[in-house]
This record gives sequence, C-alpha cells and structure tokens, in this order.
Amino acid sequence: LMGKSADAINGVFTLLAVAMGIASVLAVTVVQRRGQIGILRAMGLSRGKVARVFMWQGTLLGILGSIAGVGLGVAIARLFIMNALDEKGEPIFPITVDTQLMITASLIAVGVGVVAAAWPSLRAAGLDPAEAIRNE
Repeated sequence: LMGKSADAINGVFTLLAVAMGIASVLAVTVVQRRGQIGILRAMGLSRGKVARVFMWQGTLLGILGSIAGVGLGVAIARLFIMNALDEKGEPIFPITVDTQLMITASLIAVGVGVVAAAWPSLRAAGLDPAEAIRNE
C-alpha cells in the first residue's frame, strides 16, 4: 500500500512539473511574440484564433513530449535488460514494457499539455493590439 501511494505522489508531482514547464514555455513565447500578436490582432485576427494558436502549441508540446518520453523509456528499459545481467546472463531486474501504460501516459501527457496551455493562450488572446505594438 505504501508503494502505491508513493507512486501516486511521484506521479502527481511529475505532472505538476510538466504542466509548469509547458506553461512557462508558452508564457515566455507570449511575451516574446507580444508585438507580432498585437499586429495580427490589429489586422483583424480574432481573440479565439490567437488562443487556438497557443492551444495547438501546447498540444503539440504534449504530443512530442509523450513520443520522446515513451521512446526514451523503452530504449532505457531495453538497454537495462541487455546490460544488467547476473552471472547466468539473465536480467537482474526483468522489465516488461506495458503497452497500455505507454498509451495512458501518452494521453495524460497530451492532456497536461492542453491544460497547461490554457492560461498562456488566454493571456495572448487578451492582449490589447495597440498596447502590444506600442510596448514592442
């Protein structure tokens, strides 16, 4: 029971760290692109379309992160199985790669990317075009 609760706590803090990382990358992007966002808004781009650009960016970060994470995790597990052997040549710690777990982790990563993108997206959409261009 203690192991499961520790795993859950680790999972929650990992999700929070990932969400904060994605949100901070997108928040910095909003700040860096403030003038460009202002120009696009002044040219008639709606707030919704500006928000969607950043939501797509967060989704893409989640997708790419999940692909990289699953790929790296499988590669490390295979390397560990091949190199951590006992004197008989068998793996010391047999590791099984669970497809269902990989799919679930990937879906969670994409979901976290979308949720983390919400605040920067709303911030970008709420920029006043004149102020954004003037402060650029």
